[in-house]
Amino acid sequence: MKHQFLILAPRRRSDPKPEKLLQQHLKQYGEITGTGDWVSLFNYASINKYSAIFISCAAYADEHQIWIKDLRRLHPHQSIILYSAREDFDVRVIKETSRVFGLLKLIDIEHSLSSLMTRIAKYQEFRASLGSQVSKELLRPGGFGEFVGNSLVMLDVYRQLTRVANSEYTVLILGESGSGKELVAKTIHQLSDRRKQAFVSINCAAIPENLLESELFGYEKGAFTGATQNKMGKFELAHGGTLFLDEIGDMPQELQVKMLRVLEDGKIQPLGSVKEKEIDIRLVTATHRDLPTQIKNGLFREDLHYRLNVIPINLPPLRDRAADLPLLVIYFLEKLLRGEDQPIHRIAWALLDELETMSLHGNVRELENILTRSVFQTDGELLSADSLSTIREDTPQMVQSQVHTGKDDQNGVRPLWQIEKDALQKALETLDGNISQTALQLQISRTAIYRKIKKYDLAVFQGASAQGDEHA
Repeated sequence: MKHQFLILAPRRRSDPKPEKLLQQHLKQYGEITGTGDWVSLFNYASINKYSAIFISCAAYADEHQIWIKDLRRLHPHQSIILYSAREDFDVRVIKETSRVFGLLKLIDIEHSLSSLMTRIAKYQEFRASLGSQVSKELLRPGGFGEFVGNSLVMLDVYRQLTRVANSEYTVLILGESGSGKELVAKTIHQLSDRRKQAFVSINCAAIPENLLESELFGYEKGAFTGATQNKMGKFELAHGGTLFLDEIGDMPQELQVKMLRVLEDGKIQPLGSVKEKEIDIRLVTATHRDLPTQIKNGLFREDLHYRLNVIPINLPPLRDRAADLPLLVIYFLEKLLRGEDQPIHRIAWALLDELETMSLHGNVRELENILTRSVFQTDGELLSADSLSTIREDTPQMVQSQVHTGKDDQNGVRPLWQIEKDALQKALETLDGNISQTALQLQISRTAIYRKIKKYDLAVFQGASAQGDEHA
């Protein structure tokens, strides 16, 4: 069965080339209906079911507030794609972003459309597999629950969450700092039968070692100096609900023994008390540490690891979900640009391109921080890639080279762009021009690889193979 697509182009388009380019590439996937106004768009959507609706950023910015909510009420999970042939887009398109599936820059359509179509198909498959009404309510075109993103790796995470939510198995979330581990725990709680009860969280690395035990298990009046009244611990506060222990890998070893007893017996004993209390909780834990290595080094108990690692969920870092970057950027910008007094009216696509090339080891948390600084440092109406320049200055711009290569070198030191070009060229040559493998080795997106090939005029790789591409 062929796909059906609906395209909304802006009125009075002086240059029809962008729409022709879009139609040319979409034809290989299905049949196309075009329109120039929102009334017709709504009428078409009322009668027919479309795999995706492509809306020009210009048309979206003009009148979307009048129609988009009605369109969403008609088809809550419709895949809406915003597209543009311009170098920047109107800030108004970032409103209602939770209702948008993705952004498409037509200049990159040759390399990005295939991945986009795969994501649309997988999103619809995932939606069809949802059995509970709660999970259907959490699913949005731009994400799931509080998560932003619909890359294939994140759709796999969402699928795991819906499967594990209504079990009582202990879940161990593995992921880098800033990747959203607490959101995973919250989503599991929201999907579970315990959602009407308490969700309690504590960061084991943030509490001093001598206080962590009392924070977890509580204490009786007089248990120690300063204990002037009884206090319930996190376990007791979470009774009937979900307890999330973040950074469990940093828990002191003496406390690990007590944790093991709690998991085995289902009882806690507050400090200073002679009585045990039964608890009924769903335990979810998380860590950014490599627990097998911690065990090998004698820092974490192997038997406790077995108890915690019943259902592991691996949360991907941001570099493995490049398809989510545009949605994450406009999500954070929507929060940062609220208010009528903000001067920024346009956002450059190049800003998104540059962010793709940055090594964001702090993941989503670092991305938000960078965008906050970019907005703060922008005085004009355009939020451009130049706003990232001072942030990039945190990284040395000149790198010591071990090989003297000629006039570009100065005492063995070369410009960063030259080293980047050489690294890209060497990687492409070593991997026989395979774009996916090159992107994986250099830890940047395939789109960034194509862009840098063009930037550095590496003409021999212009038609490089994309075989084996990851879809996320």
